[in-house]
Amino acid sequence: MSLTCQQICVLSAQISKGPGFLQQAGQFLNMVLEDLVLVRNLKVNRVTQPITLQANTFGPINLEADFLRTYDLFYPMPTVGGASNVNGIPVFLNQITQKQMDAEFKDTSTANYPYEFSTDLSPQSSGGVGLLYVYPQSSGILSLTHRYMVKRPDVVSPESSSSVPWFQYTDYLVTATAARLMAITGDDRKAQFDADAERLLAPYLIQQGDEQQTVQRIELDPRTFRTNRSLRLTKDSPLS
Repeated sequence: MSLTCQQICVLSAQISKGPGFLQQAGQFLNMVLEDLVLVRNLKVNRVTQPITLQANTFGPINLEADFLRTYDLFYPMPTVGGASNVNGIPVFLNQITQKQMDAEFKDTSTANYPYEFSTDLSPQSSGGVGLLYVYPQSSGILSLTHRYMVKRPDVVSPESSSSVPWFQYTDYLVTATAARLMAITGDDRKAQFDADAERLLAPYLIQQGDEQQTVQRIELDPRTFRTNRSLRLTKDSPLS
């Protein structure tokens, strides 16, 4: 059963022995939801948007207003010289830092298929949108697929709100909010409730897609480690 924000705040305040701390419970509920957005890669917070990349530009390209961080960025390799067998093969861009992007040699002669990107989020601090840069500049128009994690706005006055939180695992929200509230009510069960909240969340993360909980393949930085195709393969040579 999904409870409203107000009901979660009331329960959390009662559990933490602070029934008069409803406003603080609302503030802590927003903090719990914020933690899920900023720290976890939940699928519910992942959206997909197209980006049209014009020819002969490194950027900047405006990012979406709700952009938090990029999950992945790719485009299908266009048909080249009638070789239809390469059409549709995805090219994933590697993310680099702004410093690395600034250090790249930028000239019209470098136009090719982009393989790197960086983001500048400084405009967000003044109400603007983040910016995207690619390297090298594209020699033609490309349609990029941008999967990214979204920012979630705070719930307005959650202690009296009849809205249901976007994250609908109510047991976790009540437990985690109560645990935070115990820090100001003086409830010595705080450590236990913190542990209970993590225990409740762990199965959800595994089932619903927080990829911090899954096995990941560690890869070498493609900017530094490249396969030398000019050397003859030996039994000690890498396969890829």
